Amino acid sequence: KTVVNCRHGLSYDQAQEVLDGDGSIGPEVDDALWLLDDLARKIRERRMERGALDLDLPEAKVVLDDEGEPQDILRKERMEAHRLVEDYMILANEAVARECERRELPVLYRVHEPPERERADELREFLQSLGHRLPPRKKLRPADIQTLLYAVKDKPDHHLVSTVVLRSLQRAHYDRRNSGHFGLASQAYLHFTSPIRRYPDLLTHREIARTLIHGDPPRKRDADELQGVAEHTSAREQAATQAERDSVALKKVEFMERHLGEEFEGRISGVQAFGFFVTLDDFFVDGLVHVNSMDDDYYRFLEGSYVLVGDRKKRRFQLGDAVEVQVTRVDKEARQVDFTLVRTLPR
Repeated sequence: KTVVNCRHGLSYDQAQEVLDGDGSIGPEVDDALWLLDDLARKIRERRMERGALDLDLPEAKVVLDDEGEPQDILRKERMEAHRLVEDYMILANEAVARECERRELPVLYRVHEPPERERADELREFLQSLGHRLPPRKKLRPADIQTLLYAVKDKPDHHLVSTVVLRSLQRAHYDRRNSGHFGLASQAYLHFTSPIRRYPDLLTHREIARTLIHGDPPRKRDADELQGVAEHTSAREQAATQAERDSVALKKVEFMERHLGEEFEGRISGVQAFGFFVTLDDFFVDGLVHVNSMDDDYYRFLEGSYVLVGDRKKRRFQLGDAVEVQVTRVDKEARQVDFTLVRTLPR
């Protein structure tokens, strides 16, 4: 339908160097990037003003050699160049969603419902134990959570609060009905910007081409059929996400196999009745400290508080606690790393 003349192909690193003032591609391109960045920041500011969330939790990047062997695990950097592209993609998706809704086109919306009442109450209770609060509303608003995240931004429990907030949110999915996007505080949102890799985007492009380019009336599609497509694509997205997580987890286990017996510092990132998970500070690798390996007491799980408490000594292990652990076992088939607790570290 169109021809794109690509005059410059920039990597994120190249664009970031220009934005930082550490590099140049040429006066024309530099000026364009600075203008794009200035506008992107204004777009982001407007989105934040309406209550959109920005959890920005760290992600792991596995560095492989030419043979596919893991050499290092680093924190995935989120540069301003990444955010710039992200801002314009969100803007495009919202603009198209509003137009599709106005024209009543049979497309798939990307919807994200507010946290369920029970999860919201659990979140309130947990935050209260940390000295934070959420408004006692029947339904949480995105701005409520955003205000909380801003309040803890520079506090030691920022990562803990962000993690628990993320776990209280529902999973975004596709739907033929538009019910808004809680995380983006958006009244209408869909996926439009990646038709070469996502089917919902391609479906939207086809409907837009039909009505806006060819001038045909909106196609009449059976509601149940369209909802079936929404459910199928949601399921396939989850399968793809899980496949990606599994591949990264496998490489993490292969990497940790070379560190058996070594000790690392980390933070508790998950608590269950059978033990707690620790994310290592240096490598962003998750491993399990099983309660069976903690023979100094009998530990009980307090579900609403994400805490394990010893019966006799009242020793507590909760989300966000700093600990030192030893790598004691790796299981490549199960993609699992087991730790043994060495000691707890000062809060």
